[in-house]
Amino acid sequence: MADNTPSFGYDSPFTPSRPRKKRKNKPTQEHRNLPEALERTRQELLVGDWVHKCTKLLRDALDALSLQSPPRVLCLGLGSPSSSRDARAQLAFLLEVCDDLILERSNVSVYDPAFTDEDDQLLATLAMNRLPDSENRNAAYPLPEPNIVYMPHCDLHLYENLLGANWSSDKLPQLVLIANRFGEYLDSIPSHKLTAEHPRVSRIAPLLDSLVLPTCGPYPTAFNNLSIQFVRSSTLGSVDADKLWKIDSPTAELRTVM
Repeated sequence: MADNTPSFGYDSPFTPSRPRKKRKNKPTQEHRNLPEALERTRQELLVGDWVHKCTKLLRDALDALSLQSPPRVLCLGLGSPSSSRDARAQLAFLLEVCDDLILERSNVSVYDPAFTDEDDQLLATLAMNRLPDSENRNAAYPLPEPNIVYMPHCDLHLYENLLGANWSSDKLPQLVLIANRFGEYLDSIPSHKLTAEHPRVSRIAPLLDSLVLPTCGPYPTAFNNLSIQFVRSSTLGSVDADKLWKIDSPTAELRTVM
């Protein structure tokens, strides 16, 4: 892989900087006990009704899709909980989601190349499935079962890759995204550029139901611009199939691991 081609990315307008390298050194004194730091973060999130409002929105989305089985969870681009306050908040929110929906943590898969050894130990303690670096697909994971896909503040091409790996009328209505609001891209990127470089995002964005997460007082930058998004089978069936599904742009190939 070329030095200037990252294997994973974050959307810079929405995300504070995060470390990119595996760090083998000892954790800082501030976070020497990472589980305790995570628990403090969870308690801070639970003050007030923010978590309740968010989980209700997620339940509304799942109810609207009438999924035939409980969803699994795929979490990508979290950042390093041992190094980032916002990453800890995003992980704490994921734990609250799993508890609210009574989802087995063993059915939660997580990946970020920024994970440190300390992060790996934490995820093991939480009984989550930490995907190995060898399985990094730049978000192009085919998901044949219902999934909540949690991708806070990832780069646009990663959302495009996820859609490309699940670009069918059977798979897309089984996905609930917690991610950057796709409508923001329609508003901020020239249509010809978005259509050429990220055609799936361009086409699916107008069809999505989008439930914007409310502002989180203690952690405003961890959840800004995030939205719960999904597409209904009936919506997909109401549009011209050729115009929706056929992708022939030469720049629309999935960006896979080099």
